[in-house]
Amino acid sequence: MSIGKQFISAVMADGSVSKLLEHGPADHLFLASEADAWEFVREFVKSYQALPTVETLEAHTGTSLVPHSEPAGYYFDLMKARHTERKLKSLMKEVQQKLAPEAYDPDAALGVVIETAMSLVTAANAKQLADFRHSFETLKNDYVAKNQEAESGGLMLGWPSVDKETGGLIRGDVLSMVGRPAAGKTFQMLFGAMHGWLENGRQFLATGVKPDQSQSRLFVSMEMSLLPIQQRMGAMATNLAVGKIKKGALGTKLFNAYKEGLSVLEGFPDPFWIVDGNLTATVDDIFMLARQLKPDAIFIDGAYLLQHPTERDRFRRVAENADLIKKQLAPIAPVACSWQFAKTASKKKKGEKVTGDDVGYSDAIFQVSSLMLGLLQDDSVETINQRKIEILKGRNGETGSFMTKWDFDKMDFREIVEAKVDELQFL
Repeated sequence: MSIGKQFISAVMADGSVSKLLEHGPADHLFLASEADAWEFVREFVKSYQALPTVETLEAHTGTSLVPHSEPAGYYFDLMKARHTERKLKSLMKEVQQKLAPEAYDPDAALGVVIETAMSLVTAANAKQLADFRHSFETLKNDYVAKNQEAESGGLMLGWPSVDKETGGLIRGDVLSMVGRPAAGKTFQMLFGAMHGWLENGRQFLATGVKPDQSQSRLFVSMEMSLLPIQQRMGAMATNLAVGKIKKGALGTKLFNAYKEGLSVLEGFPDPFWIVDGNLTATVDDIFMLARQLKPDAIFIDGAYLLQHPTERDRFRRVAENADLIKKQLAPIAPVACSWQFAKTASKKKKGEKVTGDDVGYSDAIFQVSSLMLGLLQDDSVETINQRKIEILKGRNGETGSFMTKWDFDKMDFREIVEAKVDELQFL
């Protein structure tokens, strides 16, 4: 079984140049029987900044790939282990030759051991080591891949003030939504998660053509079981009051509209997975699910409640999990998490701004976030129908705030966009 050909097959199934680049240098890991296929893929990416199809590769190289059943990273690790084993076996043979009576030279044998060990360490750390003089291809391919991802439509949250500035969140990005307890984080998270998913689904039902950009979701709730989340989503999808749905008080007409609105969701092209956090309590658990389901965006509601396999202190646990979310989950898909403000936020004097320093548990949350949104308003007469969202950190330095609707009768949480005077028409 050719591990190298399985790796190439898995890489091409991913269809992402940026994912390929994440593995680091790989030329030295392929056997002679695998080298032609890999060289074609490498040169194709250099020339076109895209991965070839299996048919194109086989037509040009005459090589048939071996079907894969695991993600590309799995085969890449196997190739690294294979490379190490082959080098060590070759080393042992050479050392024995230099220690043989007819060619006895212990110093030469030691030199070979040191040289081989150094080359293996260098190869093992090749992903973290680069000669900038030879960065042209890597940087060019990475830029084009990221640019294509942004143009094809990243994670759009449905709030123009954020979406226009960021161009959509892409793999590697972490969005943090921070608020006080009961500030409405779950509703805002669900709105952001459902926006692109609903648009894609409705476009598909209207045209019969599947959109180019898929919008599958993985939504992990650490604070609620599945039914309350589904009830909120059902209310948002049908624009009906969630309170009436929970109480079974819609009435015949609205109940029929509810059933009809929910039934059309079965025709949507992309799945929306909801996970009860009681069953998926660690970042590793979510990582395994995400590798299997391959969502286009991951949402973790109540991320501060995630557990850790070894860390018991809640402050260090949150810091460790924030780093793991950035390192493990964000490379798979953009991640949105909800967190809580520390008590310092509520003790601010009038006029003092709440900042990323007021996020609870750990500074790591602010550090790993590409975008941080704050829900700062307390319940009042002003917040009955609308809420302010502060941009506490932007990927490109964005700051400011915007208002969203807070309408639970129609489950409307869209941004309130004020009309420009020069665009108004008077009849």
